[in-house]
Amino acid sequence: MSKEEMYEMEREALNDPFLQDAIDGYKLQQGVDSNQLSILQQRLARKIAAKAEDKKQRFYSWHRLTIAMAAAVLFLVACSLIMFKYITNHKTEKNTEVILMDQNMKVQSNILDNANAVPVGGWEKFNEELNSELRDINATGRFQVYFNLKGGKPQDIQISPANNQEFVQVLSSFIEQKIRWTGEKGGIVIDVQE
Repeated sequence: MSKEEMYEMEREALNDPFLQDAIDGYKLQQGVDSNQLSILQQRLARKIAAKAEDKKQRFYSWHRLTIAMAAAVLFLVACSLIMFKYITNHKTEKNTEVILMDQNMKVQSNILDNANAVPVGGWEKFNEELNSELRDINATGRFQVYFNLKGGKPQDIQISPANNQEFVQVLSSFIEQKIRWTGEKGGIVIDVQE
């Protein structure tokens, strides 16, 4: 260093205690061994490389594993809640209605000559269901029922005689909503006994 540079450095060292300590330490060293410095640099480079390799091996640190476990637990809880909700919403109660019937049926039906409508389950099943439907209705006599079919559904249902409104409503509802039909035109004679 030139004298001016040395003078400038000493002047700055008066204001900066760290610089003064560095200058004093350099004076005490009495020269630097470049071989020793090279060995230290090599050790430092090996330590840095070892830390980088160790970091690569421990990619799944405990922080990441904790976060992954928490996410997995939340996912399982969410899936369980969705499954339980689906199961409870789609759980259907199955009720079976048991109807005890008399040996002799109260209701008998026959098809009229000009009709071709036939119940899908057959006339025997039709008579059984009609008997259970009308068992609590207080009506007796012979009734004639006429209707037209469109797509298996009865329309323009006419019941004669229509002297018992409760009987007419129950019978027309039964024919229209509870029985599927084949054919085009329906005509039935229904005999109701006591």
